[in-house]
Amino acid sequence: MERMRDSEPYIKFIAVIDTIIKYSDEKHPMTVKDIQDKIYTLDNDFHVNYKHIKKYVQDYNNYHDDTIIESYKKGRNIYFYYINTSLDRMEAKAIVDLIYSSDFFTLKTKENYKKRIQDMFSIHYHAYFRKNLNLHIVKNENDQVFYNELEIISKAIQENKKIRFQYQKPSLQTKQVNKITELAPIDTVFSNNEYYLLCQGAKNPQECIQYRLDYIKNVEIVDESSVHFDVLELQAFHEKLKNMTYMYGEGKLEIIELDFKKSVYSNMIDKFGKDIHPYQVNDDTYRVQVKHFINSTFYSWIIGFGGNIQIAGNDKQISKFKDFLTSHFLNHA
Repeated sequence: MERMRDSEPYIKFIAVIDTIIKYSDEKHPMTVKDIQDKIYTLDNDFHVNYKHIKKYVQDYNNYHDDTIIESYKKGRNIYFYYINTSLDRMEAKAIVDLIYSSDFFTLKTKENYKKRIQDMFSIHYHAYFRKNLNLHIVKNENDQVFYNELEIISKAIQENKKIRFQYQKPSLQTKQVNKITELAPIDTVFSNNEYYLLCQGAKNPQECIQYRLDYIKNVEIVDESSVHFDVLELQAFHEKLKNMTYMYGEGKLEIIELDFKKSVYSNMIDKFGKDIHPYQVNDDTYRVQVKHFINSTFYSWIIGFGGNIQIAGNDKQISKFKDFLTSHFLNHA
């Protein structure tokens, strides 16, 4: 029983602070009675008064720089409310919008991001972050495996070490021989709606290579290695990265339908992920709806398959592709 009495102040502190953070903000302050009533409705069998609340708020503010609980007196009441100074509400909404607009993250991961950001603000603003999205492309089904690889890569970059990994592109083949690659990681970047690892070239240290992060498996740090990039080198690598992804950066992200032959099925998986859900049009042709940046790079990718992949989208999309062919190929005798 003595131990329970000793722990009660801590439990009261957690209950009071959690209540203020979760249910108040500058537009929805809470009085002492509001806090007491909320704690009571949560089936807590202890009592808190103004002195308790005042002390707990002072203790909280003394130990937190990026968040704070304000108070003021109006009439006979003392009001308390929580301010999250680390992230503005509209900044937080922008982050959620960007994550949800990406086809890279799984729906589960997106929901986790949304919930964590919601928990940073009072319940009065949770609706700001609501999202209703039915994805037709879902990648990285096992989030935990992906984040484990990302954590090892980030640690290697921080410790200036090389990494070994296998680059496993999706394929219809059940057995694949995966080469073990050993390179110096430079940075992780988000480009063209995909997450990439940027590495130093093996043959030419001045060059950089991009790897799709969700295809990288079995990462381990090369303990005996040592690499270091100075500021100028990092700037040079990122400048090269801009040039590498410039063509990807142009254009507009659109939903488009593609027809493709059975022979390039694995290439479609490689490009768009293994959960693309195509349906069969005839004996040798499939149709799929995907989301991608529609630009000259995308058109060139289609052309490279010699007719085995064709745009089956709306007339406007087909017309734009024909204009690209005319301006780049047909009128250059």
